[in-house]
Amino acid sequence: MNIKFIGKAKLTQQGQLTLPIEARNELKISIDTELYWYQVDNYLIVVKELISEKDLENLLKKHGTRRLKQ
Repeated sequence: MNIKFIGKAKLTQQGQLTLPIEARNELKISIDTELYWYQVDNYLIVVKELISEKDLENLLKKHGTRRLKQ
């Protein structure tokens, strides 16, 4: 699994986040791109392509994810 820190965002009072430019460039995310959010335990996962919960679970298992210390 390839884990890479690409910046941080702060939630505004209106509930908005700004996606860091590094993430937008790296993942080729342009204006009007839809992103999909999933909660996995205490983690928030954002993906560019809509995927079923079961497929996401299989993808995470396939890549050998392990619980990160919180």
